[in-house]
Amino acid sequence: MNGGFPADDWQFWVVTACAAAAVVFLTRPLWRPLFGLGRRKQTGCPGCPTGEAASKPPAPKHVDLTIGGKRVRS
Repeated sequence: MNGGFPADDWQFWVVTACAAAAVVFLTRPLWRPLFGLGRRKQTGCPGCPTGEAASKPPAPKHVDLTIGGKRVRS
């Protein structure tokens, strides 16, 4: 029995590359929390308010309260 890795066999390198790619693919979700890597936080989106409108809290929504089909004042 021959000891060591079959470094001269092309199949060894194909399987090694596939295994390395699988390790990278499976550990990608851990990179951001562990190393601070990943997507950067976006500063805004096309539909988001910017400037002064972004710092104001949204206006409260008011609804009418009805009991038995009749409007009740609160």
